[in-house]
Amino acid sequence: MRQSVGVVSLAVFVSAFPQQRAAPAKRLEQALTVRADPPKLIPVVVGGPQDLFVPNQIKANVGDVVQFQFSNGNHTVTQSTEKAGCQPLQAANPQAVHSGHIPFIAGQKDVGTFIMPVTSTDAMFLYCATGPHCQTGQVMVVNPTSDTQLANYVKVSMAAKKNVDGAGFSGGIPARMPLAAALFTPAPPEQKSPPATPPSNQKASKLG
Repeated sequence: MRQSVGVVSLAVFVSAFPQQRAAPAKRLEQALTVRADPPKLIPVVVGGPQDLFVPNQIKANVGDVVQFQFSNGNHTVTQSTEKAGCQPLQAANPQAVHSGHIPFIAGQKDVGTFIMPVTSTDAMFLYCATGPHCQTGQVMVVNPTSDTQLANYVKVSMAAKKNVDGAGFSGGIPARMPLAAALFTPAPPEQKSPPATPPSNQKASKLG
């Protein structure tokens, strides 16, 4: 609403200029026009049976919000650099993204989330800092600049000697949401295998 009022006020201001100044004033109005499309909420599922980000690359504008929904297991969303996979950018930039570890336990009725506002259209490189998840491919890129950037980041991450955790959460806000509203269906609890039984035609041997 404030944006509309601002444009109307600017139009009234422009109409007060003499006719010969209309063209420069019109260019001023166009230059002051800001993004008209509303911000988007972009959901990303973290974890699950295959320990992945789904999707693992997205395009986002400044003002959009990425909602990470944490599925089965225990996972993080942690920012690194393109050339230093599985290493937290937090070590150099305390404002870098790190969600902390957010688990999903079978039977729970809500879902842990991490709400990350997009503040730049530069490429952002994210990984899961739990166990070997980063080295096994649980990484993603926000606003990739080429078709091969994600694949290259996966290779760098798989070659990392260790998966380094972040510190406290930053770059976003942990929250909760109802499981019914999440984009994933939790994997069923693992069932224990029944005890092995000998074949029915096998007879017990007797010791003489």
